Amino acid sequence: MIEGIEALLALERTGTISEAAAQLRLTQSAVSKRIQALQNTVKFPVIEPDGRRVRLTAKGQALIDKARPLILELKNLRHLEIENEITQFSIGISDSIAASWGPRLIRLAAKKEKGIQLNIHVHRSTLVEENVKLGRYHLGLCVSSDVDKNLISEVISEEPLVLLSNRFDPTSTHKKLITIETNSATWKALSDKITKHPKLNNFEMTHVESFSAIVQMVQEGFGHGLVPIGIATTMGAPKKAIQQLVPAVRREIKLISRKNISLLPAIQSFQRSLKETSKELF
Repeated sequence: MIEGIEALLALERTGTISEAAAQLRLTQSAVSKRIQALQNTVKFPVIEPDGRRVRLTAKGQALIDKARPLILELKNLRHLEIENEITQFSIGISDSIAASWGPRLIRLAAKKEKGIQLNIHVHRSTLVEENVKLGRYHLGLCVSSDVDKNLISEVISEEPLVLLSNRFDPTSTHKKLITIETNSATWKALSDKITKHPKLNNFEMTHVESFSAIVQMVQEGFGHGLVPIGIATTMGAPKKAIQQLVPAVRREIKLISRKNISLLPAIQSFQRSLKETSKELF
């Protein structure tokens, strides 16, 4: 049954038997047989045609929604390494963190730990969280308003967002505010505070997909910008152009992991080092 559920999960991600087979490194026939065996066990169809693709039936979707956490835990057990011997970990970092203070924080924190090695990957926060949840990475350093209940999270730091003046000129009267797009983790976590902030609520907002792009657009006169302070300083914005918000708007930077990883002594020590080192950032 487990093999059938894994095949169904692959079909949910890909939509075709051939792509699911490639992802699972099986033949198409083997995937079809696993799906058929699963249907024979549960006594109801789990997939149905959708043009040239396939999709999960309502019952099939309900089945994997219930089974997904169990499959993840079984995978963790299947690939479990001897805990006290783990010294090399993979960590996903949010792109805006990686583009500013993140690499330095990780380097300094890891330097305090004996024998720990980190393989760094960079994605948007939502993908970092997804990769940790699926077991592709041991750790994630990202922004998340509501971390998945199957993950453990710890707030490492709180990074303030700052108002970046138009053309780096604090006297500008431009009424456009360029900020991050609405599907981003930062916006989802802080949208209410941003839209109701007394210093921001009179602006006409424009949303883009990159904090770095916001700084460049501000520099060329397209409006004011709302960015994390790490991005503003890393990209060379003059101090006079960076306005601290009062009251402050801060995004929580979280270290996330699966429960079995969070309990490792090396990870607990690294987490403490991250929190201690982060005090020097803002």
